[in-house]
Amino acid sequence: MVDDRFTLDLMKELLILGQNFVAQKTLTKLASGERLKGWKTGALQIADLERRNSLPEVTVVIVSDIRSWGELNSVADALAAKQGRSTTPSYLIFSFPHHGSQKLRLGKATLNKFLSRFRDPERVQIRMNPSVEGLREAVAAIGPTIDLLRSGPFERSTKKEPEPSMLDKMNRVLEATKDVRTSSGKLSAELLAALYGVTPAELARWLGRTKQSISKTPDADSLQADLEYFERIARLRVGWSDEDFRKWLRMPNELLDEETPIGLIAKGKWQLVADLVADMVTGNPT
Repeated sequence: MVDDRFTLDLMKELLILGQNFVAQKTLTKLASGERLKGWKTGALQIADLERRNSLPEVTVVIVSDIRSWGELNSVADALAAKQGRSTTPSYLIFSFPHHGSQKLRLGKATLNKFLSRFRDPERVQIRMNPSVEGLREAVAAIGPTIDLLRSGPFERSTKKEPEPSMLDKMNRVLEATKDVRTSSGKLSAELLAALYGVTPAELARWLGRTKQSISKTPDADSLQADLEYFERIARLRVGWSDEDFRKWLRMPNELLDEETPIGLIAKGKWQLVADLVADMVTGNPT
C-alpha cells in the first residue's frame, strides 16, 4: 500500500500569481488538461505573496494583470529573493502581454535588466502573450527536469558560501563586527537586523525564512552561512560609525550602477555588495 504522504511529497506544485480573479481563472484553464495531471495547483493574489515563505516548483506570473513596471519590479524582487533562498529548484514563468502593449514594453535592454535580479536566471522564462495551451506546455516541459533534479542533491549555479576575502584574517576588521555575534561566537540575525536598521521580519524575508524562526533562534546553525554575507558587508564599520554605515546602505552607488547596497541585498546579491565592501576597506574600489 502506497503511503499518501509519500505520494504528496512527490507531487510537483504549480502556483499562478495574479490579481483579483485572473489567477484563479488561468489556473482553472491550465489544470483542465491531462498534461498537468498529478500536479498540485493553486492560485495566489500578488498582495498575498509575502505570506508565502517559499516558492513551489513552478510559479506563473500573469504580467498582464500588473499595472506598471514599478509594481512588476517589486513583484520580481520578492520572487527573486524567494527563489534565491529556495532549498529546492524553483522555476518562474512570466506571461507578458502582447509585444504591442504600451503598458509593459519589453525590449532587449529592459529584459536583461529584468533578469539580472535573479540568482538563477536560467530558471526564469519569459512568454509573450502565450495561449493557455502554450502555458500548459511550458509548465509540463519543466516537469522532467524537476524530476531529474529531485533524484540528487540540489545545487545552485552559484556558491552558497561567501567567497574568501583577504579581510578574513585581519583582526582589526573582524573586531569591527564582533558586536553582531552572541557570547557563543555565532552571528545573530537580530543583532544584524538592528545594525542594518531593518526589522527582523524584513531580514527574514531576505533570508527566505519566517519571522518566527528568526525570533526563536536568531543564531541558529542553519543561518550562519547566510549571515556571514551580512557580517562581511558590515565590516565597512571598521572606519565608519553605525549611522554612516546605515546611510551608505541606502544611498545610490555609482559602483553599483546607481542602485543602493540595501536594494541589492534585498535582491539576494549579497556577494556583489560584500566584494565592494572588501574593495573599499582595502582601498581598491573599482
